[in-house]
Amino acid sequence: MSIKNKLQHLITNHAGLLVVIYAVVIRFIFVVLYNTVTLFPDSEDYINLSKTVFDLTGYDGKRTPGLPVIINLLGYNLTWVVGFQLILGVMTTYFTYSITSVLSKDKAIGFWTAIIFTSFANVVLFDFAILTETLTTFLLIFSIWLIVYCRLFESKTKWYFYFLLSLILTWLYLTRPFFIYVPVGFAMFFIVASFKINLKSVILKSTIVLSLPLLTYYMWNNHNKKTIGHFTNTTYFGINLTQTATPFFELAKDEHAQIRDIIVRHRDSILIHNPKLEAMSVWDAQIELLQVTNLSQKDLYFKLGDISKQLIKDNPLLYLKQAGKSWLLFWGNQSSFYWNIEKINNVYFKQGTLIVWIYIQRYALIIFNVLFLIFAFKKIILFLKNKMRTYDPDLFIVCIIVSGSLAQALIAYGNNSRFCFPFFPLIVYFVINNIWSYKDVITSKK
Repeated sequence: MSIKNKLQHLITNHAGLLVVIYAVVIRFIFVVLYNTVTLFPDSEDYINLSKTVFDLTGYDGKRTPGLPVIINLLGYNLTWVVGFQLILGVMTTYFTYSITSVLSKDKAIGFWTAIIFTSFANVVLFDFAILTETLTTFLLIFSIWLIVYCRLFESKTKWYFYFLLSLILTWLYLTRPFFIYVPVGFAMFFIVASFKINLKSVILKSTIVLSLPLLTYYMWNNHNKKTIGHFTNTTYFGINLTQTATPFFELAKDEHAQIRDIIVRHRDSILIHNPKLEAMSVWDAQIELLQVTNLSQKDLYFKLGDISKQLIKDNPLLYLKQAGKSWLLFWGNQSSFYWNIEKINNVYFKQGTLIVWIYIQRYALIIFNVLFLIFAFKKIILFLKNKMRTYDPDLFIVCIIVSGSLAQALIAYGNNSRFCFPFFPLIVYFVINNIWSYKDVITSKK
């Protein structure tokens, strides 16, 4: 038996086990040669909230409690948090394999999809970072796996699976508030897809899925209303809107001249030295704004949000232009490499990882994104040509990813590669599955 045939035999009979072993081995290599808890400015917010997450004393409204609760339960031991995230990374890899195998009905496609996904260095490195990416990706992929594996788009499925999905999506919201749209998207898709089958059952099950995330959304926002004075997920919403409005911030009204002029001055300075960082001008101007306005940080953020909302309302075309740029950056950003290079002692590991990322993987990531958009466009066109009759999980995945990219572009400038990351396993699946289908067509013609 040739090596190729042996590999095919192993994949056919032990694909899931091989995927798990590979995911563990590649992470073990990073544990041995990297072995660092990676901290970033955002990490401090999560760590600080973890210390008061169960009583919320001194809560500043910057973050939601999804990750901080885990940090708290693990005794604030960041090494344990990384260990926990490494386990989640392995589980995400397995769920990616399982989703692909079920939808493609081919374990080989599932195997290679999972292997390719978990081989990306940035995927493994996020497991070492005290950021929400690993947890968010796990929860999103877990929810998709539950939908696919337990056939949640079939009206005969038991109600408790929908309750479990509701729990998962609630924690997803508490980890990354942006994803509150996922349970809404599921309910809408389920109702439309099953409208003529058993509407009463579908509405009941959709309500089960929606109930916990929306109730949690209301309770968390209401808590913020009582503690920081605004019904909002986090205080960062205002400053995120300002990033989107920065290119036309000079159009702000004279009543906001003090804030307007400071941001415009910082923006123009950044445009001279590094135009790519234009949207970050407000962060650069933050210290001066706090000093000049005498506002607290949270009050400044809300003030910026109010100014930006008015700017967007008064200049819809400029806003849409900026949102369009943001949407393109959502798919085309290559900076999702989060590690602490100074902590790496092994020169060969450091150089090897950099070479693989710089010359191969960062371009492969963009290629996957571009191919996804092409195949997604094809999927939507075929759906429309078929008079919108085929509501399958692939269409749902396309809808979730594309609508997520559009929503992100509308509320925050998309030059942060972390925005797209949680969708990456699904993007890899959809691209590999479509490429494989073309391979089968070509093979059959021969």
